[in-house]
Amino acid sequence: MAAPAKRIDGIDFWRGFALLTIFIDHVPENIFQHVTQQNFGFSDAAELFVFLSGVSVALAYGTRFFEGETVGAVRAVLRRAFTLYWVQILISLVIIAIFVGAAALWHDDDLLEDADVVVSNPLQTTAAILALLHQLENANILPLYIALLLMTPLLLVLARRDDRLMLAASAGIYLAARAFSLNLPTWPVEGTWFFNPIAWQLIFAIGIFAGRRLKRGGIAYDARLFAACLAVVAIAAVVRTDAFGYASGLWEHVHDMLDCGKTDLGFARLVHFYGLPVFATGIVLSAMGEVIETRSEAFNHQVVLGAAIVAGGILLHYLVARGLAAWRDGQRASHSYATASSRA
Repeated sequence: MAAPAKRIDGIDFWRGFALLTIFIDHVPENIFQHVTQQNFGFSDAAELFVFLSGVSVALAYGTRFFEGETVGAVRAVLRRAFTLYWVQILISLVIIAIFVGAAALWHDDDLLEDADVVVSNPLQTTAAILALLHQLENANILPLYIALLLMTPLLLVLARRDDRLMLAASAGIYLAARAFSLNLPTWPVEGTWFFNPIAWQLIFAIGIFAGRRLKRGGIAYDARLFAACLAVVAIAAVVRTDAFGYASGLWEHVHDMLDCGKTDLGFARLVHFYGLPVFATGIVLSAMGEVIETRSEAFNHQVVLGAAIVAGGILLHYLVARGLAAWRDGQRASHSYATASSRA
């Protein structure tokens, strides 16, 4: 049996950074939103989260898959997808309960905007939520992750033959999705998924590719590629900030010419980019922050209120993460003790 994949601290750090950034960007109107990376480039924390998810999949399941434990690795991937599924359902129900409860408490029907379809037709919409066909705003990235995990066995099969073959196939699917507007539908509200998994699988596949390289000893440094990446980041920062305030309207004028759409992973976003319980905590806290924000007129200092919501949310993220770490350490210690006792 393959040894468990060793955790890489850098991946954990940047994944935590992505989760906190997503939380900050989702909480309505707070001063911290002005310093997240979406203000200085064409991509944001969503790309980082999906990329690192691909890296983590390669490290957690790829090793077993490539060492011959194909069935066990696929079973583990599907088990993870099922875990994400029930967490997504739980998050959706909690968010609905928060908004419905707040609307009833404060007699404010505007709070039912996100839950209006559920209230008007609860049976139909509940079935749609269970089928991932109806996704609440700010709770739509986990369905993407679930879809990507379901694609993982195919990506790993291609990677086992050749990593470049996997990337080529993934790029081909991405181009087809963009050329023919391929996306998954939503129901009962007609539309498509906010995060198009047929397009976003490319950045996930790039993550798997990078994870495979990390497993083999790292990714070689290329000075020319690094310089090109710096140039892209610098240009994006200039455009996104209206030349740091010296060219008013630059971003608005250029935005329509650039392919920066988030749903289909616009090419400009892709070029610029080149803990589940903690994540769930952030999504629920975002919903609570949105509810509190609707009552902000009761507070004299709204800027302080927004900062307090974010600071409190970050603290709760930290406490949840520390609690999970302590619980997992206890589980490992118990398992090690049980294993040693059985051998004695």
